[in-house]
Amino acid sequence: MKNDILELEITDITPEGFGVGRSDGKVYFVADTAIGDVAKCLVLKELKSHAFAKLLELVKPSKARTEPQCPVAKKCGGCSLQHILYSAEAELKQNFVKQSFARIGNMDILVNPTEIGAESKYRNKVQYPFGKGENGECVFGYYAKRSHRIIPHEQCLLQDNVFTQIGACCAEIANKSFLKPYDEATGKGVLRHIVMRKNRKGDILVCLVVTENHKKLLPLAEKLKAKFDCITGIHININKRRDNVIFGTETICLLGDKVLQDTLCGKTFNISPTAFYQVNAEMAQRLYQKGKSLVSDKKGKVILDLYCGAGTIGICLANSEDKLCGVEIIESAVINAKENAIINGRSEENTLFVCGDAAIGVAECKKRFGDPYTIIVDPPRKGLDKEVIQTVAEASPKEILYISCDHATLARDCAIFKEYGYTTCEATPFDLFPRTGHVETIVCLRKQ
Repeated sequence: MKNDILELEITDITPEGFGVGRSDGKVYFVADTAIGDVAKCLVLKELKSHAFAKLLELVKPSKARTEPQCPVAKKCGGCSLQHILYSAEAELKQNFVKQSFARIGNMDILVNPTEIGAESKYRNKVQYPFGKGENGECVFGYYAKRSHRIIPHEQCLLQDNVFTQIGACCAEIANKSFLKPYDEATGKGVLRHIVMRKNRKGDILVCLVVTENHKKLLPLAEKLKAKFDCITGIHININKRRDNVIFGTETICLLGDKVLQDTLCGKTFNISPTAFYQVNAEMAQRLYQKGKSLVSDKKGKVILDLYCGAGTIGICLANSEDKLCGVEIIESAVINAKENAIINGRSEENTLFVCGDAAIGVAECKKRFGDPYTIIVDPPRKGLDKEVIQTVAEASPKEILYISCDHATLARDCAIFKEYGYTTCEATPFDLFPRTGHVETIVCLRKQ
């Protein structure tokens, strides 16, 4: 019952960072606990099948526990696993994938140990929301857990400190020029987000998400550029929607470069402010190398890359003799993909990038190159629509390389592909997002 005090042994952790304990057949979720903890907990909320509780006292601490290094770790919604050792986190993420395939996919497959890299300073992209501080001033930071309340901070362990410095400078300039932050409740204000992306050389592309092309934005951009030599370009993206989608449809370059250029797997890529690009370049490179090792090395095959973004995966995996067709719904990313194909020595004869929904991919590929031998899918968190799965399966490729940021929807989709005769033998988790509950997973499905 609510307000009861229970002693619970924590036997699992959810991706959101809640420890899982059981008492009298009921499941209790307890924040800030680790597997192996024995804890006194106060029941906060009672539901029919489960309950939420608060940690009061550790009776017996787990060996997997560690003290969070970030001073706002318990408030900020960015990291959910800073209170456990990184070695324990890697095992936990392997288990996340195992459980999804067993429970959701009803599949018994080999799940390899989690591939890990640097656990801090790995992010090449940040998205800070702007909002009003206690005195109405413009502030930035990350959202608190399960809310849109902004938690200001001076530095984040997951990223370069320069991102925080640029965010702080932008807020300071906005306050001095009386440029108002966006208010979700009223829909008023100009500054919604600042989105920054950094390449391996240290160049930074800045994009301010705003409600209008306000006359004070260019002076703000000029002051930012003058203070930070690492900024190579500043854009604005106009978003007037009253929802949680970050980007609008119109992007304008205020000054400097239109794209950021980065390297991956020995290839060079142009990336526009709104194009998808993995936030952890080092681990993304290892992920793509793994993908290349999983697919056939048959020369001259036709590769279809769905949800291709700026073309990174397909260009990294395709041999020079292969035909490559990519499909992406974001127009600026398709423009980048076409540029990237030329930069990396591909020709119009063996490369096609199309702007459109993934469902049209097979038809576009067949029209130009014939039946795809390999299909690559890297969908958003919701996974593949049934229409896309059916279209892909009926194209009958020899192999499907599936990269997923959500192991639950991946397991669900692999189970559906199994009905079409595709077998998943093994999965490999890649920790592109250390100290958070997210993990990337790669599988190769083969036609029986």
